[in-house]
Amino acid sequence: MTPVQDPVRHPDAENGILVVDDNPDNLRLIVNVLQQAGLGVRVAPGGRLALESVVERRPALILLDIRMPDLDGFEVCRRLKEDPATADIPVIFLSALREPEDKLQGFAAGAVDYITKPFVAEEVLVRVKSHLALHESHRELEALVAERTRALHTVSAGNRALVHAESEVGLLQGMTDAIVTSGDYPAAGVWMEDGRHCQSGSPAAAVETGTLNPAGPCLVRFQDPRLLVLVLPLQSDRGMLGSLQVSSHTQTAFAATEDIALLAELAGDLVYGLRTQQSRTALEHSLERTIEAMAATIEVRDPYTAGHQQRTTRIADAIAAELGLDPERRKGLHVASSIHDIGKISVPVEILAKPGRLSEPEFELIKGHAELGYEILKGIDFPWPVATIVRQHHERRDGSGYPDGLRGDAILLESQILAVADVVEAIHSHRPYRPGLGLEVALAELQENRGRLYAPQVVDACLRLAAEDRLPL
Repeated sequence: MTPVQDPVRHPDAENGILVVDDNPDNLRLIVNVLQQAGLGVRVAPGGRLALESVVERRPALILLDIRMPDLDGFEVCRRLKEDPATADIPVIFLSALREPEDKLQGFAAGAVDYITKPFVAEEVLVRVKSHLALHESHRELEALVAERTRALHTVSAGNRALVHAESEVGLLQGMTDAIVTSGDYPAAGVWMEDGRHCQSGSPAAAVETGTLNPAGPCLVRFQDPRLLVLVLPLQSDRGMLGSLQVSSHTQTAFAATEDIALLAELAGDLVYGLRTQQSRTALEHSLERTIEAMAATIEVRDPYTAGHQQRTTRIADAIAAELGLDPERRKGLHVASSIHDIGKISVPVEILAKPGRLSEPEFELIKGHAELGYEILKGIDFPWPVATIVRQHHERRDGSGYPDGLRGDAILLESQILAVADVVEAIHSHRPYRPGLGLEVALAELQENRGRLYAPQVVDACLRLAAEDRLPL
């Protein structure tokens, strides 16, 4: 495997120049002039044969007579220019027609030049070589613009993937998909130092980064001479993470240093994204441990309801999944459910564990836990409305709930899910003042108050789960 920089070759160079003339003497003269200059030449003695020859093998340039019996040169040129596959072939008219209107008609048909007969051999040769060079420069410029545009589109799409990624795996897959889809490269992959890898597109050749240890972008060719792989190291301040690899079957794909620089910039963005995802994962794990500690603190003070929050959370998770709630909202609901009774930390244990009926003042104190939970949580910068979900989990659709007496859809859907889960778990399980009443009683409560206290779609989801024995009690 060695870095390569292959020269660019004109795709039509070996197909020569097509000379079209119905006069054999003219054909011999022109062919001799071009061949003596080392140019490849083919001939066609008429317009229709010329079109057939072009279809069979595309020439680099066409010298075209005008007056021919079967199909005149103007019509041949027009047909060539109407076909996208041949429209860019340079056509030079070589004709005895000298009038300005003839020349104008030739240029209107799409010719790049017009030479009158009798011609000077040296002039024909100079013009042919000039137009070949001009056409080649034009094609190289078009290829350069296309490659630069492709690289820019690739970087843009890769950065969109970085912004929208929700996990490290999602980031890697989104990045390689973006390179293949937006950059139109046949394949792309990321190979990590720990052995993980992700690929998109057709199967691509993998380069073992460790065998190269590239300090910068490296262009590698394999046994298949058509396959080029640009290897971009993923280097962070903590060491080598792996490599981003982009494959191409086009020799010009990585010819411009600016394009390689753009793709190297994308590799740097990927490193940043990987580090961000790793930090995010670590932060989420830390947040989960903190939430678990908060939940445990509450339940240690209230042994009669130990496990209530965890059980309620499992029910809420199941209902949210049944409703098709998007993953991010489900994550916020999960967090809120795990600590929905955190406000009870201010309620005396004697009241929480009281075996008999609560007095009205005691019940009002208990009811304050939703608002107090909000006050405790509102200062924490959660990426979800956790504090609001907790505040609203005792609201009811008819306005009879607390603390704010909200009605209908003024209550967050997450809060309405949590409300149903909370009611089911509370009725089903043992409480300080009564034994557990069982699932049938809990479901009867939901059915009786469906649409009045509880959201219909949430109740229906819960009932489906119970009917199919999928309710996690």
